[in-house]
Amino acid sequence: QQAGEMLRRSLLFACLLAGASAFVPTGVAPVRVLVPAAGAPSLASSPAMSSVMKKAKAAKRKGKSSSAVAKRFKVTATGKLLRHSAFKSHILTKKHPLRKQKLRRTLQADESQLKTMQKLMLVVPKKK
Repeated sequence: QQAGEMLRRSLLFACLLAGASAFVPTGVAPVRVLVPAAGAPSLASSPAMSSVMKKAKAAKRKGKSSSAVAKRFKVTATGKLLRHSAFKSHILTKKHPLRKQKLRRTLQADESQLKTMQKLMLVVPKKK
């Protein structure tokens, strides 16, 4: 019994030295390796996409505007953005009628946020 244990350990040690791929335990089904057909392009042979190719591909892709921004802003002919005032949806009883009247107006988006919102809406402003 000790001789069998020693033989098993030495076999295991030899397998570890040979590499994990050389050791296949008994009772386990063999792994099938899929080989691509002769005419099919292999993924391993194709070169990795360079940064120049990635930028060219991104330039061709159709841009998506932000739907959240598109719902909240309207673009003018010059590329400026119009917005509605906030604080007009609820708790209106304690607001003065003149204040509510001012809140009904449409305002322009602030200059500090204008470039960001234009990028999100894919708007190119007219040059002066």
